[in-house]
Amino acid sequence: MKQTWQNWVWFFFLIWYGVGIILVSLDWLPSSLQWANAVFLYLAGFLAVVYSSKVLGAFRGCLIGVFIMLLTILAESLGVHYGIIFGSYHYEKDFGFQLIGVPITIGFAWVMVIMTSMAYFERLLMKPKSLLGAIYYSSLTSIFAVTMDLIIDPVAYKGREYWIWDEGGWYYDIPAQNFLGWFFVSFVIQFALYLYIHYPSIEKKWGSRMRALYFLVILMFLVTAMVEGLWLAVVVTIIFYSFPLLIRKRMEKVK
Repeated sequence: MKQTWQNWVWFFFLIWYGVGIILVSLDWLPSSLQWANAVFLYLAGFLAVVYSSKVLGAFRGCLIGVFIMLLTILAESLGVHYGIIFGSYHYEKDFGFQLIGVPITIGFAWVMVIMTSMAYFERLLMKPKSLLGAIYYSSLTSIFAVTMDLIIDPVAYKGREYWIWDEGGWYYDIPAQNFLGWFFVSFVIQFALYLYIHYPSIEKKWGSRMRALYFLVILMFLVTAMVEGLWLAVVVTIIFYSFPLLIRKRMEKVK
């Protein structure tokens, strides 16, 4: 079977991921290879844009990817500079080139979160549009977004100190506003996508890859959390991850 360049990017990501998770699980990742984390996020975000282009067409898919990246970087910048939306925090380590005070790797990460969450419920986009449908779809996908952050933030803050929170909270000293902010930002984007996207192409292969990508990213951070002893984050993330999966399975049975 002829392989496209998108497939080769996917295979390269899997190799990169496989090496990375081995190093992380054995706590062998040296400080000199911390730049590999940024490459990991770049690849994940790029694959999400590939999925978007497959589902929506090359131009619209790339346009939406850029839109999500810029919008989320703006939202993150409001947190960095003014403590709005997510709370007050600052980046401690260099994540590469920054735009308005936010590493662009964070924008790539947000594209990955939005698109992989969409992949779990993309069939809802095929149904007749309604306000209730928009709320239902946006809520389910935003729960997936928050689930991702329930493991990312403890690892990035307590485990690796990639960013530092300037105010505390009950969950690893992370303010509750952060998780509400994640839900809000994701909900607004997904709501807009629900209204904008009409009859997308269902890409079984790339949809499966995006669902796998979501799981792989979660798994990477779960393993890192275990190495760092962040067991509450592990348990909470698994619980939150289970609920939308059960809903999706029920939806598949009745379709």
